[in-house]
Amino acid sequence: MPDDFWENLSSLASTELALYNELALLVQKEGECVRSGDIDCLLSILVEKQDVISRQELVQEGWNTIRAGFGLSEGRDGPVFWEKVAALLGPDGTDDLKASLAVIRDVAGSVLEEEQKVQNLLEEHVADLRKEMLRLNQGKKAVHGYYKSGGSF
Repeated sequence: MPDDFWENLSSLASTELALYNELALLVQKEGECVRSGDIDCLLSILVEKQDVISRQELVQEGWNTIRAGFGLSEGRDGPVFWEKVAALLGPDGTDDLKASLAVIRDVAGSVLEEEQKVQNLLEEHVADLRKEMLRLNQGKKAVHGYYKSGGSF
């Protein structure tokens, strides 16, 4: 076992929790953008969410690397994974990590619930948002047409 094995696992867990907390804030802001009908805000939040999701995928790759190092097909949610970790770290280190993952699951569950509420809200406001997107698209076309015709601001 590498000396920094526990630190690596702990870092993955703390990074994952931080990303879920960041995602929770973005989902909250997303709901505010939808309620206010601010399409620019909504698009900005969606870009930020994609960045967080990309970083979450990197964390997941870290967990998968550890899983593969154990020669397991099941991931960190399976009991065999934790049996391997416990064999290396002992029960104290393993229990701390399991507790961290339980917190991550709770936060992830809350994010999913809030995301569903925002999705429902988005469906309620989809007509207004389409009108706003059409207005923005027409504005962009007008600017392109103005530049193509040799105009300047």
